[in-house]
Amino acid sequence: MSPLLIAAALQDETRDLKENLAVDCTIHFKPAVLKRGLLFGREIGLLTAGLGPLRVEKALNQVLPEFKPSAILFVGYAGGASPLASAASLVLAQKVIDAATGELFAGDADLLADAKEACKAKGIDHRVGGLATVAGVISSPHEKADLGAVHDCLALDMEAAAAARVAKRHAVPFLAVKAVLDPVAMELPDLKDCIDDEGGAKPLMLMGHLVKTPGDMMKLPQLQYCAAQARASINRFVEAFLKNL
Repeated sequence: MSPLLIAAALQDETRDLKENLAVDCTIHFKPAVLKRGLLFGREIGLLTAGLGPLRVEKALNQVLPEFKPSAILFVGYAGGASPLASAASLVLAQKVIDAATGELFAGDADLLADAKEACKAKGIDHRVGGLATVAGVISSPHEKADLGAVHDCLALDMEAAAAARVAKRHAVPFLAVKAVLDPVAMELPDLKDCIDDEGGAKPLMLMGHLVKTPGDMMKLPQLQYCAAQARASINRFVEAFLKNL
């Protein structure tokens, strides 16, 4: 049986997974990186593609013809778009909506059933529902809630629709599972100009931003804490998911 491909946009989203991965080989095609090896006793591929839908689409188009995975599990952070999606809870995307085009991609039913079983087995807080892909980070609680209502979704991300589109083109089963980084009521600092292609901070840009907007400095510890909790949820889920296969 072909191995599962676990894909994400950002290195930070897969940090905990990489710590548990026994790597056999690593392939770099900047900013994307594909690592193959054993994760929780299962052979998998772990792809980090880079920030944004174009990089995710390019990376998957490069990887899929050679790797030929049995399925794609697309993981990472998401912003809450409903009070039901609490901090660090998982959204199992029954559907992915491209907010710009209105395209709708259904999550694979078998993968979704396996994901629900894994969450229940380990007592992982999760919700099943919609995930809307938007063009940028949505900071405002009001805007997040509005998008949630318009698209009937629990959470927002920037890349899942692109990943789902490529998976459909290659006829590979696909499921997005996202951990909520910022609940709907949490206002994010506007750091889009301070982030590089891999999702890391640009130190000089960040320092300049904080000098101009010192109030955002107070939000960073909470953001770091939320990211750590979201990563832990992803790691717990992937472990349970792989052990249930």
